[in-house]
Amino acid sequence: MKEELPIYSKELFVTDEHIDQNGHVNNVIYVQWVNDIALEHWFSKSNQKQQKEVLWFLVKHTINYKSQAVIGDRIIIKTQVGRATNVRYERLVNIYNADSSQLLASSKTDWCAVNPDGKIIKISQEIRDLFEVK
Repeated sequence: MKEELPIYSKELFVTDEHIDQNGHVNNVIYVQWVNDIALEHWFSKSNQKQQKEVLWFLVKHTINYKSQAVIGDRIIIKTQVGRATNVRYERLVNIYNADSSQLLASSKTDWCAVNPDGKIIKISQEIRDLFEVK
């Protein structure tokens, strides 16, 4: 991740609900964590008016799994925005074992801005200012 851009992070613990039949965190859970932190970041930065006017749809998703996490592991998830176009933001997410700092998974997703009717909209400078370095 580019450290010069603002990073939003959260910590969580791996619980029984995250574990699959192989005894480690299910890949679907990593995808859910990527989605959850993106939305949390948006809600932490935006106001209620912006949240009502701009919705985000995930349009492209890639994830690279690097290592396993197991029950009881403390996880740190970090996200930041990447490149932007008029209507899309790239979001970068890295998921780490908090105790060993080992990278568990990395993800790049593209999110499209839409209005409440589902019509694609241009990302305003006001929205860009929430996430980009000035």
